[in-house]
Amino acid sequence: MALNILMNIRIALLTSLTMVAFAANSIFCRLALSDRANDPISFTILRLLAGAAMLLPLLINAFHDKKIQISKTTFLPALMLFSYALFFSLSYVRMTASTGALIVFPAAQMTMLGYSMYSGARLSAFEKLGVLLALAGLVYLVQPGFDVPPVQASLLMALSGISWGIYSILGKKATDPATATAMNFAFTLPLILVLYLAFDLKLTPMGATWAILSGALTSALGYVLWYIVLKSLKTSTAAVAMLSSPVIAAFGGILLLNEKASLRLFVATALILGGLYIKIAASNKS
Repeated sequence: MALNILMNIRIALLTSLTMVAFAANSIFCRLALSDRANDPISFTILRLLAGAAMLLPLLINAFHDKKIQISKTTFLPALMLFSYALFFSLSYVRMTASTGALIVFPAAQMTMLGYSMYSGARLSAFEKLGVLLALAGLVYLVQPGFDVPPVQASLLMALSGISWGIYSILGKKATDPATATAMNFAFTLPLILVLYLAFDLKLTPMGATWAILSGALTSALGYVLWYIVLKSLKTSTAAVAMLSSPVIAAFGGILLLNEKASLRLFVATALILGGLYIKIAASNKS
């Protein structure tokens, strides 16, 4: 019993830390791209390169231990990681950190929940209540009057979220989360090379700093944690847990980017976190 409690606490802490890392990616990206001297494609290139460099020692160690296995589906997570990162950056040129997070994570969540339902999972009445309550908070938050972004940017961010949802679904199958994440970043390198040859790099020193921090810390290390967490969570629970990231990003945007605070934000936060708690509590009892 005590061991189970400790394990649950460990997973809760890792999940919380991962959600903070996800939210920080939104803030770092927006901090860089709010300066038009920084190009979103250049930000993506440096972000993924920094992530690959950070995880290179893990990849070398896995190669020496013969843990690397190549199959037909090996490159799919890397493709999803690349498309997520690219669409993510392109979108943030025209929206705030909080608004972007409120699109990308629900899109990922719906992708994961849809897959969970397709795979035969069934939600209890209380789990459905939690999901609906959390989604109601998000819908309320993005109603007219809250900084609604352009349609094109919204669609790109939704595609980023779908890519992230698929990446997360694939992550549940990873037997070694750290090695899998290192391989995913490494296999984005050919795609990064194509971008590098096709576009000129345009980053200020500060923009490059945010890209490196996003890639090496909140992406590379954050995604290793995410793959570890995914091994211990239901797909549906992991999907709903991601709803906390927009809230963290929203408050981070207020503190670091001078984005507007409102009563609507606080009410939506209560709905989202309340729904998250109901969903996870009901899931643990089932």
